[in-house]
Amino acid sequence: MLLRLVIASLGLCLASTLLQAQAVENAPIMGSQSTEGAIAEPVDDTYRILVIGDALAGGLGAGLSRMAEPEPRFEIVNRFQETSGIARPEVYDWPASLPKIMEGKEFNAVVVLLGAYDRQAIREGDFRLVFNTPEWKAAYAARIDELLEVLNAAGLKVFWVAIPPMGDAKYEADMKIVAALQKQEVLGKGQVYVDLRSSFLTPDGEYTDKGPDDTGEVRKLRSRDGIAFFKQGNNRFGQLLLAEIKRVIGTGQIETAPTVTPKVDLPSPEIAVVPLFGQDNGDGSFVAFQPDEKLISELARVVAGDIIVKAISRSDIVPGSEAEKLFILGQAQPAPAGRFDDFSYVKPTP
Repeated sequence: MLLRLVIASLGLCLASTLLQAQAVENAPIMGSQSTEGAIAEPVDDTYRILVIGDALAGGLGAGLSRMAEPEPRFEIVNRFQETSGIARPEVYDWPASLPKIMEGKEFNAVVVLLGAYDRQAIREGDFRLVFNTPEWKAAYAARIDELLEVLNAAGLKVFWVAIPPMGDAKYEADMKIVAALQKQEVLGKGQVYVDLRSSFLTPDGEYTDKGPDDTGEVRKLRSRDGIAFFKQGNNRFGQLLLAEIKRVIGTGQIETAPTVTPKVDLPSPEIAVVPLFGQDNGDGSFVAFQPDEKLISELARVVAGDIIVKAISRSDIVPGSEAEKLFILGQAQPAPAGRFDDFSYVKPTP
């Protein structure tokens, strides 16, 4: 009897061991075929932008690269030929060169800045088409289309940048002719025409070589020739362009109008960006800026603790008032006599 109990007990132990082994054998092993489908592949969300064009495009591409550097999603590749254009493919043929430039690379978009060297005759066989004649305009439009067709065939989003303002009046007038043709063809092909010209003009629409840089500090942005940009100018150009690219592709928008924020000694202030009304350049010259409606509406928006100052608008400013002198004309008035910031000297009476 005892022997039978021992044999039965051993049988039960052996059966239990076999069941446990079978359960372990049927369980999936991490990394095996049963779990491979659950492993997610890394997603490459890099937005690759090719910048092409002339010398101005080279500077813009450099500025765009610097402005996009803090955002790893953007990758900028700059390819430019300093004296290239659209009117003279015999100098450099962009439609013919682009397939080789893009070979083996996956770009999402292309930035184009061309035209600064295009106010010249176009060669058509044995003929030379004079700038701004109807024949010249037709030929120039056809060459813009040729370039756009190559970019469209590659499936790229095109950001065609308007030629920036030029310092010489005649040169500027000719560039407006070129820019108008570019805009017409780019929009006609369903692509994006980015016009940032107003950012490099005075409030009156006149050329200026000064303005806020990418940090909001008013500096000299362009060289003496009235064409090229300094590094700080290219940074600002690139910052504005990056904001437009982000707006179009739907990834948000960065600040496009940085201004200098005055120093305010408050316990815990949150100060809105306000316009710079004037600046002494240190060389005897003075630059004054007239803020637009939006900036004026934000002017007095100061929050400190529970104190909120109501915003004002241009319509709230009375003509001839001290507010008009300060906010519109940028003329700071002298401190009243006897106030702590009144530094005028009054000769004491004997």
